[in-house]
Amino acid sequence: MGDVSPPAIRSVVMSVVRSEERVLKLAIVVVPMLVICLLSSACSVVMVANRSSYRGDVNVIQLGVQRSVVTAELGQPDNSRTLEDGGYEDRYVLDPDAHHGVTKFFTALFYVAADLFTLLLAELIFTPAEIAMRDKRVTYQLLYGAVGNLSSIEKSSFAP
Repeated sequence: MGDVSPPAIRSVVMSVVRSEERVLKLAIVVVPMLVICLLSSACSVVMVANRSSYRGDVNVIQLGVQRSVVTAELGQPDNSRTLEDGGYEDRYVLDPDAHHGVTKFFTALFYVAADLFTLLLAELIFTPAEIAMRDKRVTYQLLYGAVGNLSSIEKSSFAP
């Protein structure tokens, strides 16, 4: 076996050192970018999970309907008070386009799968889409007479 000369050893050592320096420089650039991608990922998944859930059919809100019919369909109001004449004032904050829990679950599952398949590039489409489709909440202020029939409806819209 032949002797290895010191210049050959030095050349090998220098090439290893240069390779390690390149890997380190690459890691300095790639690692922060991966961290940013991971921290900013799944925005659309979180947004779809935080959408309002379906509470019932808002078409039940019609003049003359009994309060019990409205609460059976929409659940308990967000705010309620008894009026001096024996009637009630109820306030519901609803999203007329809200989705059922199952729909929200499968939409979020689809977003996660698309994120994994596209290496998070799907977020460039899904996050703006979720922003455009975010909850459009409507406040319904309902006044019931002493008999329990709906006598007045005030409706106001707002987007959070």
